[in-house]
Amino acid sequence: MALQATEQGSRPPASDADTDPARRPLGPGGMGGSKRAAVAGLPDDALVEILSRLPAKFLCRSKCVSKAWCDLIADRLRCRKLPLTLEGFFYGCVYESCNEDRDDLSSDSWDESGSEGNDDDGSEDDKEGGSANNGKGGSEDGDEGGECKGEKSSCHACGHFINLLGRSVPLVDPSFSVLRKQPGIKNFTLLDSCNGLLLFGQAWCSRFSATTSYIVYNPATEHWVPVPSSGFSSNPLEYGEDCDDDVEESCVLTCLIFDPAISSHFQLIEFCHNPGVALVLAYSSETERWGDRPRERRRWKKGGKWDLHKTMSSMRGSTFFNKMLHLIVSPYSIGPELIAAIDGKGKTRKVIQWVENRGFPVFVGQSKGLLHCLSVSGHPDGDSCHMTELSIWVLEDYDAEEWNLKHTVSFLELFGKKSCQFGSDYNVTTIHPDQNLVFFIQHWDYKLISYDMDRKEVCALRTVGCDYGIITPYAPYFSETPVLSKKH
Repeated sequence: MALQATEQGSRPPASDADTDPARRPLGPGGMGGSKRAAVAGLPDDALVEILSRLPAKFLCRSKCVSKAWCDLIADRLRCRKLPLTLEGFFYGCVYESCNEDRDDLSSDSWDESGSEGNDDDGSEDDKEGGSANNGKGGSEDGDEGGECKGEKSSCHACGHFINLLGRSVPLVDPSFSVLRKQPGIKNFTLLDSCNGLLLFGQAWCSRFSATTSYIVYNPATEHWVPVPSSGFSSNPLEYGEDCDDDVEESCVLTCLIFDPAISSHFQLIEFCHNPGVALVLAYSSETERWGDRPRERRRWKKGGKWDLHKTMSSMRGSTFFNKMLHLIVSPYSIGPELIAAIDGKGKTRKVIQWVENRGFPVFVGQSKGLLHCLSVSGHPDGDSCHMTELSIWVLEDYDAEEWNLKHTVSFLELFGKKSCQFGSDYNVTTIHPDQNLVFFIQHWDYKLISYDMDRKEVCALRTVGCDYGIITPYAPYFSETPVLSKKH
């Protein structure tokens, strides 16, 4: 059965007293001693299964029931059972303070370690978190993201959350009021997510160049931490390169790595492209430092093995699997695409070959503990602009690199069109981690749709609008992490 979605705010939220088990009135005499004993006597595995069905808000409150419950919820070895349910998607998450001019974003509101400065707080709208939504997003507007009716306002927040579970209880705050109230945060844009944490970028512009610092945020606990800029600049002159109107533009792709079953620390991998310069930089929350991978430059530099600019601009995403970041890589020379596995230090640990007769790969993800790749094919002359069908491949044996065909669907069945072009007509959003579901964005009507491989059914979930930005899946992580030291 295809998942039905409701955007947070599309119906009046139930009161806490109605929905919170901890605040719901008990029957006469309250809970009897036998019921208390039955709950206390549940084995841990059964209790985890019960707790995994609670929304993030109530699971956090359940940690206050007893020390045993708190330890169980925070247990890294069991926490995989709690956050791996895909609860929804964030999209359109962009914020700019109306009190700051764009040219002033290079002010020293954060020092090099990422600590807060002494700037005054934002406007009254920011403090209240109400009208800061500007009529878009948040939990009160009920807007579907809808149509494009002119240029979007650059002030305040525009955040949306699509709830796949159909609960009326607010799961998260898509306006991120906790972050907007911070005096040192002037702007942020959603970039990525991984195992319950979100990655935001903050632009710092000057007259000659631009850099990006970051925020890592847990929506379930509303804890966060700033990450300083790596120092990469968009100005090619800083790297001894001459400006040329014909060269490719500078760009940065930053990915978040977080595996709570292994460590409470996270890493950022930053792929940086400038005319003539290709860098792979890595940040660790454990060392709180950025590191360079000089040896990786040989793979990505102009004339090397891999085309960094084409890889970054192809919009084919990345996935965290088997303790490494996996992404589809475009070669410089003529040849098949590759899938590179990169560790938390930015080092390429494995290169998985892709055979051209399987089609052109457009997305890599993980589902049911296996790596999946989606490819398009069907046009007689191999023109990727007019493919006619989508294939889902699964890597049954990771070490042997044996890809097996899992499913095939025509674009006519999927999109109602005989042929489509990846990137222009549609994008793959994600593959469900536990079910045979794939999510897409249709660019002609800006709808998020799901495709059920078992039932061969297409379900329209939400119209997100042309300014949806990044759509990222969200599977909540409920435990408090010492690394995310700043609290609401």
